[in-house]
Amino acid sequence: MKRLSCLGLCALLVSASPALAGIGKGNGEIGFDFGATDFDQNVSRQSAGRLTFRGGYHFSRLFELEGEVSASAHYNWDLQNTTRADVVLTTIFANGVFNFHSKTGNVVPYVLAGFGSANLDFPFANVSDSGVARQVGGGCRFFFGDRHGAAFRLQVSRLTEKTFDVTSDHINWVAGFTWRLGEGS
Repeated sequence: MKRLSCLGLCALLVSASPALAGIGKGNGEIGFDFGATDFDQNVSRQSAGRLTFRGGYHFSRLFELEGEVSASAHYNWDLQNTTRADVVLTTIFANGVFNFHSKTGNVVPYVLAGFGSANLDFPFANVSDSGVARQVGGGCRFFFGDRHGAAFRLQVSRLTEKTFDVTSDHINWVAGFTWRLGEGS
């Protein structure tokens, strides 16, 4: 059921078009990313798939406040008869995003810093812990469409979280889509 809900939500986002798109003060933004997480060696020697949903508001042409919910999960496909992940990292962040616009407006590099929470879960061991998390990263949006209403997004970030009384650093590599919403300038 969860997979069908996620697929339905993704299909809705892909087929949706922004009301009045643009970039600048007063615009909203929604989007999703798919990618990978390279876990800290203290957590796992494996990499994981990552899914991120995000939404934000542009207070100015330069600054955006963004909320982000992400999950990274590694599945051991060598184990038979299981659909459970063996490592799951779930995060919630409030990010400050600084955008640097090109002359044409089609390419928008950015840097971000965020603070939030992380939950690290080892389902087979039946243990999990939550703690504070922070991230720093950067990337680029490549806008397309008549009004530059949608963008392809590439991002790399370093996520630091403290769970189980250990500080761990993970690297995230994601690609996704963003839709601008609103009548901002």
